[in-house]
Amino acid sequence: MSLGPRSGTPLRLVIGCCCLVACVFAVALGAPAYETTVAERAPTEQAMAASLDAYSPSDIDPIAFDALSPSERTAVAGAVRSPRGVYTDRGRSDDGGQFAYRNDIINQYFVDYRGSIYLVRVVVNIGYLWVAGGALGGGVGLLLTASGLRAR
Repeated sequence: MSLGPRSGTPLRLVIGCCCLVACVFAVALGAPAYETTVAERAPTEQAMAASLDAYSPSDIDPIAFDALSPSERTAVAGAVRSPRGVYTDRGRSDDGGQFAYRNDIINQYFVDYRGSIYLVRVVVNIGYLWVAGGALGGGVGLLLTASGLRAR
């Protein structure tokens, strides 16, 4: 007994497309987030060393604000202007010379900005579970979409 030709869209194709869309959102949620924080502020190297026990005035060699890359300048200026002292940015790093962007590693530097010395900390977080889940969902979505198209 024949049921006749198939009509409509195969369920595998619909589920596959949904998995591909979910993949895009999951990878976007897991994209790197760069969090720049002003940890300490002082007018001079001596005042900074006095507030931080781990440093002597000779250890503090601030980086000139103009020597930073454009995105590093944006991050430092944003953190300084922020009421909480935090600036967060998502997306790709510009591979700046001062901040070594690596996942989940805190980099800290002294920056000379507008007559004050700032201890700036940069943390890069990548949502590994979101990226892995998105990649897995994308693979399943591709397989389901391909089999749904072939069945059609």
